[in-house]
Amino acid sequence: MRKSLLSILFLVALGATASARDYEGRVRWSQANVDALHRADRAAVFKFINDTRPQGSFPLPSPISVGEFGWLKVGGGKSDFAVLIDESERGYFNELDIYSRASGDGLKIQEIEGWEMGPFKKTVRDLNGDGVDELVIPKEFGGGTWQPTAATPGWPAVYRRENGRYVEDSRDFPSFYDNEILPRLNQEIGDAEARITREPFQAETVAVAEMTRDKILRVLGRNPVAGLNQTYQWMNSDDPTQMQCAIPAGSLSRSAVRSTGAYAANYYRPWRGCAR
Repeated sequence: MRKSLLSILFLVALGATASARDYEGRVRWSQANVDALHRADRAAVFKFINDTRPQGSFPLPSPISVGEFGWLKVGGGKSDFAVLIDESERGYFNELDIYSRASGDGLKIQEIEGWEMGPFKKTVRDLNGDGVDELVIPKEFGGGTWQPTAATPGWPAVYRRENGRYVEDSRDFPSFYDNEILPRLNQEIGDAEARITREPFQAETVAVAEMTRDKILRVLGRNPVAGLNQTYQWMNSDDPTQMQCAIPAGSLSRSAVRSTGAYAANYYRPWRGCAR
């Protein structure tokens, strides 16, 4: 049973697609449109989004899908109009659409996927104190397989504006993680470990926090196999949350693992089994 579940979860995780895409809008980026967006309410933004989506795209079902919206000035570039989207209309804003001028008077739309995004005051920040804003986009773990879905954990990725679009560049912002994210995770781990004896469910808290910390350490390039040994323990756990925590570390590259001499058959046997 455990091997079957792990195989399914690993296939989903390894087959994850890119979390951002670009397309051209169906209207021009005219001054009239810019002026209208500056005074738009939710209903007007909803209409603008559906009017500009490319042919073949599903329209948003109702204005409830539109979350916070406003003008950003990220990366020292031109002002861009950003909208948080929740196509499920359940209060989970997992998409950020950014509208900006393309060449000439064209409209360019970039769609960035995240997990429970917002508010803007947490999303748009000057992380390194250079006077230039970046985007902090929460990214989910588990490729949509986490149960329950509403409890899916995530980690904060950093995007900067480069050549007219927003690109993930978390590795260049170590101070953000060192000063804000990693200390909080370490505190969560320490607090939960201190209570495990009387509150056994705190083992799940520890597992999720360790998974998130190890993901960040890998992204920063400090330890390309962070979480490897712990992942093998989780894969053999009877706790469903700990089993799910094995997924993100399971995407460690084989070359990274081999470079440490840690590619024991015990680790690769389940990976090879799910890849067949």
